[in-house]
Amino acid sequence: MGPPPVVTGISPKEGPPGTRVTIRGEFLGTTATDLIGLKICGCECLLSAEWKSKNKIVARSGPCKGRGDIIVTTKSGGEGTSTVQFRGYHESIGPVKESAVWVEEAAPPSLPWGRRPMSPTAYTPPDPLGLSTEGDDCKFPEEELHELFPDSSGKLCDENFQPGWYLLEHHSNTSFEDLKAGMVFLQRKVEGQKEGQLSFLKANTGAVMDQLDRLVLLKNMYEDDQRKNGKEPLPSLQAAIEESITLADSLFSEILSRKENADKTREALSLLTRHKFLFQLPASIDKNIRKKEYDLVVNDYTRVKNLFGNTDVKLFQKILDEIDKKIEDLKENLHTRMKTMPINVQEQTKYIRLLISLNWEGDAAWIAITTRKDYLMNLLNKVKDHFKQKEEQELGDKSRRKAKEGEGEGSWSAVRAGACAAACGALAAELHALWPLARRYFAGELAGAPADPQRHADLKEMITSAVQLFSTHVRACVLSGGAAAGADTLRARLLANLRSLREAYESLLKLDLPSQPLSVVEKIIFDYRVHGMTVFLQRAHKRVKGLVEKETWKIQEFSEYGAITDLPHLLETYLIDALSSIHKCVFTSGRRETALLIEGSEPLNILQKHTQQILLAFVSVLQELALQHDDQDFNNTSLSVALDQPLVAGGAGGAGGAGGAGEARARSWQQRLLIAAANAAYARRVTLPRVAAAFDSFEFPTPVIALQTTKDALSNLESSIAETYLEHKGDPLVGTIEPSMYMGRHKIDPDAIVDDARPYVYEIINNLIAVHAEVDSICGAACSRYVSDICETVCEEVSRLVASAPPPARAPAFRARLEATLLRLATAAHLTRKAENYLAETIASIPPLETEEEKKRMDTLIQDFKKRMELQLASLNCNMETV
Repeated sequence: MGPPPVVTGISPKEGPPGTRVTIRGEFLGTTATDLIGLKICGCECLLSAEWKSKNKIVARSGPCKGRGDIIVTTKSGGEGTSTVQFRGYHESIGPVKESAVWVEEAAPPSLPWGRRPMSPTAYTPPDPLGLSTEGDDCKFPEEELHELFPDSSGKLCDENFQPGWYLLEHHSNTSFEDLKAGMVFLQRKVEGQKEGQLSFLKANTGAVMDQLDRLVLLKNMYEDDQRKNGKEPLPSLQAAIEESITLADSLFSEILSRKENADKTREALSLLTRHKFLFQLPASIDKNIRKKEYDLVVNDYTRVKNLFGNTDVKLFQKILDEIDKKIEDLKENLHTRMKTMPINVQEQTKYIRLLISLNWEGDAAWIAITTRKDYLMNLLNKVKDHFKQKEEQELGDKSRRKAKEGEGEGSWSAVRAGACAAACGALAAELHALWPLARRYFAGELAGAPADPQRHADLKEMITSAVQLFSTHVRACVLSGGAAAGADTLRARLLANLRSLREAYESLLKLDLPSQPLSVVEKIIFDYRVHGMTVFLQRAHKRVKGLVEKETWKIQEFSEYGAITDLPHLLETYLIDALSSIHKCVFTSGRRETALLIEGSEPLNILQKHTQQILLAFVSVLQELALQHDDQDFNNTSLSVALDQPLVAGGAGGAGGAGGAGEARARSWQQRLLIAAANAAYARRVTLPRVAAAFDSFEFPTPVIALQTTKDALSNLESSIAETYLEHKGDPLVGTIEPSMYMGRHKIDPDAIVDDARPYVYEIINNLIAVHAEVDSICGAACSRYVSDICETVCEEVSRLVASAPPPARAPAFRARLEATLLRLATAAHLTRKAENYLAETIASIPPLETEEEKKRMDTLIQDFKKRMELQLASLNCNMETV
C-alpha cells in the first residue's frame, strides 16, 4: 500500500457550483483508474474529475457552500488529506448566465402567440462581486440609506447608482476578505469581457460569414417576389385557388358522383355488418331458449337495450318490438317454471335472478317463497291422505282377523312409522329449501327492490303454520294406538318414529329458524316420548292385570315368606321390562330437548301414577285370586277333610315333585288363600325393594308414594287373608270343642281318680296339627301367624266354657286343671299373650291342688302325656323350634 494522497494547492480557491478547480498535490493516483474518490467541501465530484498526473487533477465543484477540505481517495494510497480549503458560494443566476446547476424559474404567463414578455423589473442582475447574499437576514435600514445617499440608488441599472448604497444594502455583513475576493473577481470579469467579444468573432468567423450570405440571399428573393406579385400578393393567390377548384370540379364531377354512390353502398353494408347482432337477435333468442341457455338471452337483451333502447330508426324499433314480445313470452315461461313444484332451490334461484334481470314486474323471490310454502302444506296433506288410505286398506284386508293379533298390529305400526318418516322428511327437505331462499331474499340478494318489512312477519307466520300442520298430522299419526303390539314391535316403532322426528328437528336447528316453530317440533318429540312412556306402562299394567288368567298355583320357590308362585317374579319382570324400554327408547334427551323426568313435571307424575296403578293392579290380582272359591270349599272345615287335602312337602323339593302340576290344579281354596298371602308377603318384602332398585338403576326418581301405598295395600291384603283363613278354618274348628267336651253327657264321681284328659283335648290338638301341617306346607316359617290366631280362638273358647260351668267337686276340678295344663303344654309354641291370659284365667278359676298326692299324680299324667304325644307335639311345634 502506497502513501496517502496530499492536496497542497487549488485554483481557484472559491467559486459557485460548477467552478472548474485545478487540484495540485502529491500521490494523487498512479493512473486514472487508481482515482476512486474526490470530495470538495464534502460533495462528491468524482464524475467530473479529470486525472492529469499523479500531481494534478482537474474537476468541477458541486453544490457546496462554505469552506471545506479537498479529499482525494485512491486505490493505492487510500483516503488522503488536504492542507488547503475551497470556499463554495451560491450566486444569483440570470436568464443569460451560464450555470452548472439547474435553476428553477417561475414561468411568466404566455402570450397568445407563444412569446414571453420581458419586464424590466423581472430581471435581477447577478452580484457584480460574485458573492452570495444567501443567509444575510440582517438588511440595512432603507431610511438610513436614503439619509446617507440622497438622490442616489442601489440599482445597478440606474443612472444615479451609488456603489456604497449597493454594498450596504447587499453586503453589510460580508467580511473584508470576501469583499477583497469579490473585487478581484470583478476585475477579472471586466478583463474577460473585454477580450471575449473579439475572441468569439475569431473563433466563429466561418459561421458569421455564412449567416451574412444567407441574409443577402433572403433579401434578394424578397425583392424578386415583390417585383413579380406586387406589394399585395393575396388577392391574386385567392383567384388562382378558386380557378383551380372550378377546374377540378369540372374534371372530377362524374367520378365524385360514382364515389358518392359507392360510399352510400359501403355505408349500408357497413351498417348491416355493424348491426348484424340486432338483426339476428330474434333468431338467436329462440335458439338459446330451446337450448335453455337463458343467461345468454338475458345478456343479449340487456346489450341490445343499452345500444338501441332510445333509437328513432323505425327499422330498429320494429325489431326491438319483436324482441320485446319474445322476452315477455320468456318471462311468462320462467315464471311458470319457477312456480312448478317440485324444483330444487338452485334452479328456482336461477329463474328468480333471470326474472329480476329481465325487469319482471312482480316480486319473483317472494312468489317463489309462497309457492314453496303452499307446496309444503299440500305435500304434508298428501302424505297424510296417502298413508291413511294405505292404513285403511291394510285394516280392510285383515278385517276378518282378531283386533289383537300381532300381525295386524305390526302392519298398522309399519304404516304409521312410514307416515311419520315421510312427513318428517318432507318438512326437513322443504324448509331446507324455503328458509335459505327467504334469508337471501331479505338480505337483498334476490330482491329487485327492498323487501317490505311486513313480510318478515308474514314469513314467520308461514313457517309456523307449516310446522303447526306438520305437528297436527304427526300427532294424529304417532300419538294414537295402544299397547296391543309386542314389546319388540313397540320399541322398534318408538325408536323409528323418534329417529325420524329428531332428524327433522336436528335439520331445522341447523337452519337457525325462529324459536316458535322449533318449539312446536320439540313439543311433538317431548309429547311422543311421554306417549311412549305411557304406552309401555299401560302395556305393563295390562300384562299385570292378565296375571289372573296365568296363575296356575304351581309353586316355583319356597322362600322365607312361604311358598310363592310366578306372580311376584312376573310383576318384577313386567315392570323392569317397561322401565328398560322407557330408558332405552324415550328417556334420553336429544339436542335442545327438555329432560323427560324433571322433578315436579307432568311426565314424572304420569310415571309414578301408572307405576302405582300397576302395583295396585297386582294387589287386586292377588285379592281376586285369594277370594276365588266354590261354595263347597266353605264347608270343608272338618279335621277329616283337612287331613284328606293334598299337601305340599315342606321345602323346595315339594314344589318340584312329579305331581307338582296335578297338585297345583287340585289345590283347595284354603291352600290358594295361603299361597296368595305368601305371594303378598314376598312382594311386599322382596319385590317392591327390587322395583325401587330398578328405578334407581335406570336413573328414574323412586316412586315413594306408589311403593308405600302398595305396601299398605299388601299389608291390608295379608291381614284380610289371615282373617278370612281364620274365619273359614278356625271357626269350624272352635265349633267342635263344646260338642266334644260334653260328648256322652257322663258325670264323674267327685272322689274318682282322674287318669287322663277328655277326648276333646286330643281332638283340639289333632285339629291344630292338621291346620299347622296345611299352613306350614304353604307358609313355612310364616305359618305361626295363622296357627297362633286359631290357638288364640281355641283358648278363648275353652276359657269361656270352663268359666261358664266351674267344677264343683275335687275330681272335676282336677280334670279341668289337667286339660287346661295339657292344652297349654301342647300349644305353648303358638300362644299369644292374649291366649296365655285366657289359659291363665282358666287355671286360676279352677280350685288349686290340695295334697301332694294330687300334685304327684298331676305330674305323672303330664309326663305320661308328653311320652304318648311326643310325635304329635313335635309335629305341632317343629317349625317354631327350628325358627
